[in-house]
Amino acid sequence: MFGKKKYVQNNTQPIGFTKQKRFLFFKIRSKPIYPEQNRVSEILQQQEGKEGKKISKFQLYIASIAAKHKGLELALRDQGIKESVYDFIKKMLINSIIISSILSVAIFVMLMHYYFSIAESLIFALVLGIASFQVFFNKFVQYPIDRSKNVGKEIERDILFAARDLVISMRSGMPLFNALTTVSTGYGAASKEFAKIVELVQLGMPIEQAIDEVSSKSQSKTFKSLMLQASVSIKAGADIVGALQGVVDEVMQERVIELRRYGQRLNALAMFYMLFGVIFPSMGIAVAAILTTFISIFTVDESTLIFALVGILFLQLIFLNIMRSSRPTFAM
Repeated sequence: MFGKKKYVQNNTQPIGFTKQKRFLFFKIRSKPIYPEQNRVSEILQQQEGKEGKKISKFQLYIASIAAKHKGLELALRDQGIKESVYDFIKKMLINSIIISSILSVAIFVMLMHYYFSIAESLIFALVLGIASFQVFFNKFVQYPIDRSKNVGKEIERDILFAARDLVISMRSGMPLFNALTTVSTGYGAASKEFAKIVELVQLGMPIEQAIDEVSSKSQSKTFKSLMLQASVSIKAGADIVGALQGVVDEVMQERVIELRRYGQRLNALAMFYMLFGVIFPSMGIAVAAILTTFISIFTVDESTLIFALVGILFLQLIFLNIMRSSRPTFAM
């Protein structure tokens, strides 16, 4: 019906409401403020304080993108990047525009060289430039977060071996600090996490406080569970070895279950690979070659075979990427 306002339901709960305002004899209702909107306003206030100028639409666009990537600020700090989220996204936006523009111009020149019309070359180059901009910009902005996740996977690869060594050392009568010093070398990325705790303790910080600080910033779920149990046991005066051994046993069971799931997924992927990567392409080319001898719909020439070969290669790469991404990254 006309004259009625439509309200869009938001799944997130509001964190507050705007102030009621009065315009002449009318009252303007207060509106809910959602966390994302509050984050945008915080970023804009910081930027306005730096530059001392009025906020433009370009700055508002960058701030809205920064508000959507919630874990980007923490990922930048983990990677040692001292830029703010706003400055980082602004730089990545400019770099993406430059790269996509160069790619569009190169495609336009190449199409003109192969005697395409100016309109066709311009449209194709423009579409490719917009698509490449989206791909490069999303990849650049997401890179610190992806890099942090990769660091977490590297820690998960060796954390179980380090945890077993830690438990064995403490069962032999070694204190916790000495056991942490033992596993701070020899276990790759996992040892670096234990080395951070050792370094903080050597600087004078209490061991439980050092454990809490390092584990809160770690990207490894198993490391956080281990250090949480160790910290709670130290504060409560309980048995640390039993708590750590319980976490190790639980992680072992979870990884065995995950390996079984991976085996089931691998069986399904192997079946689809045989169908779409081997059987259908070979039978399809053979059937098409036979049919074209009776029905002159199209001819199987050298260019058709090259196109089919490129399609098969593309399918092979897709299946290899799926298998690689679904493979567990830890070691037993």
